Amino acid sequence: MRTSLLILAPVLLLTACERQYEQNPDPNHTHADFAVWVEGEKVEFSDAKYMSGVSWDDKTHDEVHEYLDEYLHLHDEVGHVLHRHKPGLTLEAFFDSLDYSFATQYTWRMFVNEEEMEFDLQYIFKDMDAVLLTTSAGSAQVLFEVEQLTDDACRYSKTCPWRGDPPAENCIADPAVPCVVPLEDL
Repeated sequence: MRTSLLILAPVLLLTACERQYEQNPDPNHTHADFAVWVEGEKVEFSDAKYMSGVSWDDKTHDEVHEYLDEYLHLHDEVGHVLHRHKPGLTLEAFFDSLDYSFATQYTWRMFVNEEEMEFDLQYIFKDMDAVLLTTSAGSAQVLFEVEQLTDDACRYSKTCPWRGDPPAENCIADPAVPCVVPLEDL
């Protein structure tokens, strides 16, 4: 019996230390990691022209005059985490809000959570998706691009608490589908 406990102890300890993802406390405020690569070069979306939520004071975010799109946007010079505050919105709506178009002279490919799927800007991302849109044809280059995707969306969705709290955001949502504000934030 004692030997069994000694053998099981490390397994139980590792299981106890395993990080568990939590449920997003606000299913109407979701996030996805994303990247766009054209001819082997990553498109940089951290430029100020793509940002919303740039605070003109230190106390607020996402006021009416501070965002490009009310429901789909980027924040705080983080150009790789897409924020959505209303269910059902597409990647196309997001890129339209940034005034970014996908040049038709390229053959585009799309990977969601490392799986290739048909290139479809009508795709409605799920919370914590990792989306790669690329013109790359070679498998080595695509693998490199997939490996460059971040996993920061979980932090913004508050589903990986061990990563720390996300930067402050105001809750902007469709009045018909309001954000859920945790009681501790009131």
